[in-house]
Amino acid sequence: MKAWAWRREGEGSYCVQIENIKGKRKLNKVLKLLSDWKIISDGYNAKTEEYTYIFAKNFANTNKWLTWAESFPVYLTETTSHGNEKIRNKKLIKKGTLL
Repeated sequence: MKAWAWRREGEGSYCVQIENIKGKRKLNKVLKLLSDWKIISDGYNAKTEEYTYIFAKNFANTNKWLTWAESFPVYLTETTSHGNEKIRNKKLIKKGTLL
């Protein structure tokens, strides 16, 4: 499972796309983790039996977003406004505490 994030137009609005969600149990964990986010798109690949979801949420400021992203337990890469990719939860990756 892997997640990508990007900032939408408007201050503090972010999207998170989670791909390769294998099985209903993993899907339910993701939906529970992001229960306060709005689902804006979803999909299912019948060949691989994997789900993809896109969520959106507004944050009060960039620091609140960064705090949330650093604690998100799925490998999370953010695409910046310059097109660069930054891994936002490196500490969790090093600890091995990702889903």
